[in-house]
Amino acid sequence: MMRLIWIVFMVALAALTAGAQIDRASRRQPSLAAIVPTPLRSFAQERATMATVRSAPPAIALAEATRLTERSPLPAEHLTLLSIARERSGDRAGSGQIIQRAAQRGWRDPIAQQVMFEIALAAGDRGESSRRLAALFGIQEEQAPIKDMTKRLLATPEGRQAMTAALVTGGNWTRAFLISATADTSPAMVETVLGALRAGAKIECSTAGVIARTYQQQGIAFDPALFERCLKRRA
Repeated sequence: MMRLIWIVFMVALAALTAGAQIDRASRRQPSLAAIVPTPLRSFAQERATMATVRSAPPAIALAEATRLTERSPLPAEHLTLLSIARERSGDRAGSGQIIQRAAQRGWRDPIAQQVMFEIALAAGDRGESSRRLAALFGIQEEQAPIKDMTKRLLATPEGRQAMTAALVTGGNWTRAFLISATADTSPAMVETVLGALRAGAKIECSTAGVIARTYQQQGIAFDPALFERCLKRRA
């Protein structure tokens, strides 16, 4: 009898160990998430939620997202997935509250930053919109419609002033923003770049050179001295 109990115990332990290993491996191979038993899902639960939150029936998506946040409530990305599931289930108020929590908790969550940008812009809060846009430039999220978001923010004087102030405050994101400005010579972008430089914003010399040459070639009036006060990028 004891031998049988021992064998059953060892088989159960081996199954748990195998399940845990497959669960961990699902981080690198998402296809493995489907074969991890629900009670053993940790990393696999995130994969399962990501796979179902936008395409599965709302009730299933909400169940998976709720299970994910119950097991791992800290990551902002998990709150974002729950917010999407709540929205699909018709709980717009609950979805809005959760996405705000996600945006506060994780600046590197692109979906949360996009949503908060839209909320702030709709409310007329250009300063908050500029901070959310700065976050997206900082994480260099390629799938976010950053070009369109930038255009909409800079469409008003208040938006340009907010972006100018953000550039003066600085941060790692400013390099990505100013590089994008090398391909955008719209009046709104030119006003923002020149205004920021006049107010003391920093720009790398390589980027400054590209923008200055572009402005010269297109006959855009500017003070060359603004670009001469540039910073050499450290190796």
